[in-house]
Formats: sequence, structure tokens, C-alpha cells
Amino acid sequence: MTGRLGWLALGLAVAAGCRGGGGAPADDAAAPAGAGAAAAECEPARGADPGPEARTIAAGGLQRQYVVHVAPDYDGSEPAPLVFNLHGFGGDIASQDTSTDLPELAGERGYIVVTPQGAPLDVPDTAPAAASAAGFEGLAFWNFFGSDPGEVTVNRTTIPLADLGADDVAFIDTLLDTVSAELCVDADRVFATGMSNGAGMSTALGCELGDRLAAIAPVAGVNLSGSCPGDDPVSVLAIHGDADPIAAYTGSSLMGFDLGNPSVPDRMAAWASFDGCGAEPAVDESTPGLAVTRWSGCDDGTVVELWTLAGWGHDWPRAEATSQPGVIDATTVILDFFDAEGRATRG
Repeated sequence: MTGRLGWLALGLAVAAGCRGGGGAPADDAAAPAGAGAAAAECEPARGADPGPEARTIAAGGLQRQYVVHVAPDYDGSEPAPLVFNLHGFGGDIASQDTSTDLPELAGERGYIVVTPQGAPLDVPDTAPAAASAAGFEGLAFWNFFGSDPGEVTVNRTTIPLADLGADDVAFIDTLLDTVSAELCVDADRVFATGMSNGAGMSTALGCELGDRLAAIAPVAGVNLSGSCPGDDPVSVLAIHGDADPIAAYTGSSLMGFDLGNPSVPDRMAAWASFDGCGAEPAVDESTPGLAVTRWSGCDDGTVVELWTLAGWGHDWPRAEATSQPGVIDATTVILDFFDAEGRATRG
């Protein structure tokens, strides 16, 4: 449900007065803990109690909420990997953490998990189909069209990017500075994942913050972001159902809105080309209902993979039994991918 709303909200969002910079980072955020710290301990140690802690940060004229989940074995001196966990449209921190179990499962592997809250949607009267979208007012939305100036076209109506909501790229950039200043973060192992609208946002982060992210793993939404790929090679794992009725695998229109977005395979081919991978990927269909497309020979040891689930819709895949054809535990798959894709570990 949240993914459908995310698509309907595209081109309709103006978060009241929220365009622009992501707010000032913490005083010592100019030298985040992870910077240059991947091979060395943080001195002095940056201790923190394990478990979740709700926090607020000023960004782009808004007070933005997020929760930091500190791993049980975090000691404040050894740099820890960090992953951003982004909810779908209309979702929230609790629902994303619960549906993915990422804080628990990633915490068992030593990850810090940061789950931020999207900004509330403000539907302008001049937006296409504004009347029918009025019910979406105030729901949480990620502006995955990015921060570059320009325009997007929805139903043949041109909309300035400045009218599409908060600068969420700047928000996450500032948030990473802030968390890295407070905790011992490994700058070579920073990742982003998300569902639907959050998947599009994680892709936008890979496009614009590729110098800070080692890998992204969008679920049901890699083809939703705006101008992309970006400027720096980033490993990408996309998981998508070929029967997704919300974020269509084939791209283009969505729920009556003509967005002109690419298909999932086309978007992944673009990522592979950008990352300098070989032109022809290998496809593994040994698991019934699952096709894993992998590009090899990519720049800087990056990896590009597309996991296509036959007949799967718009949900975060969580296998309940190994006998389910093509059903995977996306959380485990993503963490395995992230474990292998830190800048210092990929070959």
C-alpha cells in the first residue's frame, strides 16, 4: 500500500518551504569518525549503549526524526558498518524496521542501522490531479528525484524539481555526518536500502552520494529515481518482482500517471554501463521462480546484480519456507551483499 501511494505522489509533492540545504551538521561533523578510520580504531572511543535511540535533527527548515540502532557488540573504538533503512511512502520508522527485521539481523553482524523518517507531503493545488491526491496530504514522502536543478514531467506537465519536496539527499548527507561524528563509523562500509519510495531514495543516494556509499540495495523501486546513475561507481543489488502492480517492472506509466521512468532491466543495464561492467551479464535461473542477473568486470571492484522474482508483487520478500519457489529473505540477501561490498573488502 505504501508503495502505491509513493508512485501516486510523484510530481505532486511540495514539502512546505523545505527546498535547499540539509541543515548544518554537528560541530565536529566536518571530520566524521569513519573518515580514514576503516583500518584504525577510533581514539578516543565513541561509546554508546546498544539498542535503538530516537533522535531529531534540523535539516532544510524541518525537524527530521530518525532512530539509531547500535549493535550489541559495538564498543566505540572499532569502526562499524552503517546502513540506512528507508521506508515506503506513507510508512514510518517502526513499520520499516519491523517488516525488514534489519536492526536485529544487521545488529547481529555488527552494523549500525539508521532508520530516518520521510518528510510530510504537501500537495499543491496546481499539481496534476491535485484533487484526487488530496488524501495523501501529510503522509511521509522521500523526494527521490534528487537535488540537481531541473524539471520532471508528469502526465505531460512540467514541474520544477524545486517544487517536489525536501532535499532528502542533503538530509541523508547531513545525517551521515552527524552520526559519524557521534559514533565510530567505517566510512568504507556505508550502505543504503529501502522499500518502494525508499528504494527510489536509496537509488538517488547511490547516484548523488556515491563518494560516500559503498553499495545500495533498493527493493521494488530501483527504477523510480530521477537523473541517474551518478558520478562515482557504486555496487548495486536490486530486488524486484516482475508482477509488481505498483512500481511496474516494465516502467513507464504508473497508476494513471505517465512518468516515463525506465524499466527495471534498463535501469540496471544503465548502472552496469556506468560502473564499467561487461556488456553481457550472466543469468542464473537455477532456483525456480528466481532469476539472478550479474554483471562482471566492473570498475573499482563494484558489483551489479538484479534479482527478479517471478510473480512477486510489491512487498519486501521474506521467505517463510525454503520450499517457496523464488521467494527469498531479502534482508539476509542484502546483508550478505553488503558484507562483501565494503570499499576495503571488495576485490
